[in-house]
Amino acid sequence: MRRLLIALVILLVVLTAGDFVAKAYATTQLRDRAERAVRGTTTGSASISSFPFTGRLLLAGSVQKVHVRVGPVVAGRVTFESIAVDLHDVHVDRNRLIREQKVQLTGLGSGTVTAELTDVEISRLAGTRVSFRPGQASVEVAGSAVGATVQVTNGTMSFGGVRLPLQFRVPRAPLFPCDATSAKVVQGAVELSCTVHNVPAELVGKTLK
Repeated sequence: MRRLLIALVILLVVLTAGDFVAKAYATTQLRDRAERAVRGTTTGSASISSFPFTGRLLLAGSVQKVHVRVGPVVAGRVTFESIAVDLHDVHVDRNRLIREQKVQLTGLGSGTVTAELTDVEISRLAGTRVSFRPGQASVEVAGSAVGATVQVTNGTMSFGGVRLPLQFRVPRAPLFPCDATSAKVVQGAVELSCTVHNVPAELVGKTLK
């Protein structure tokens, strides 16, 4: 009985280690893929939340959550500090994973993409000083800081509470394929988000080697 227990423990350790290695391999592919797709980015990260990774993938062909983040991202005259992609119930091509060891994302249950714009970048775009603190925004008008609210409608960001007609279009970008529909003010930046129903093209992985 004791030998059997020891053997089971060893088997469990081996399986867990293998699961960890497989998930790390897939995560690295996603990170590298995102970095290659976004020209000029200098930092990238990725994570997969799913346990057991291999077992769920083989049985259901999916993982629970995928998170990818890269930055900076340039779109026209706008430079985003970073863009983060959060995908849930992500479907993976099992055949390609087994035969070619390549992670191809084929679908998802739900997803959100978030682009971060710093107050320094918005100040440059607006031509006046804009500052962000958690839940608060201020715009410099005639030499004085005036409290403002940040609003986003169909991809256009504007500031309420100030007399200046301050607004601009938030461009789409690599990994950010939709019009921003919500804004969250954090320290030194505003997070602009939208919902995606398909895996962003840059993460699908049809041509990854």
